[in-house]
Amino acid sequence: MPTYRGQPATPVSDLHGIDLGGAPREARLLGSDRWHLLLFLSSGCDGCRPFLLAAADPVGAGLTTDEVVTVVTRDPEREDRAELAVELGPGADVVMSSAAWADYRVFGPPFFVLVDGPGRRVATEGVAWAIGQVADHVLAAREGRATVEVPHLRPSPES
Repeated sequence: MPTYRGQPATPVSDLHGIDLGGAPREARLLGSDRWHLLLFLSSGCDGCRPFLLAAADPVGAGLTTDEVVTVVTRDPEREDRAELAVELGPGADVVMSSAAWADYRVFGPPFFVLVDGPGRRVATEGVAWAIGQVADHVLAAREGRATVEVPHLRPSPES
């Protein structure tokens, strides 16, 4: 299934960074038998707040069903860790890694990437506009339905 970028999709890679407390944190996606929803968020992003709040209980927030949810922020010097800790609460899984943003070609938050662990592929990805929108994309990808149409700009016949 193509992602919003078309083909080829973003390649899957493991995440390496630190957690909010500064301890090394690694998220293994390659070879995983689970689906993973990566939420690329930032403490300085107003549109990220609903996702930060939902990350501690993504099932309760209606974001996911059984996917592993990981919040991926940039490196600590680019984020406000205290603010993230308050917004996320104790239940959220966090990897602080600017390298992961580069690996997954994320230009800005909020952004999501759904990784099919068993299939070792990115199933869908895109800008995260709302909890319901991301949940719809996750469900559609899990069911094997296309989720994102890439607009093709063509000159109008009058031009």
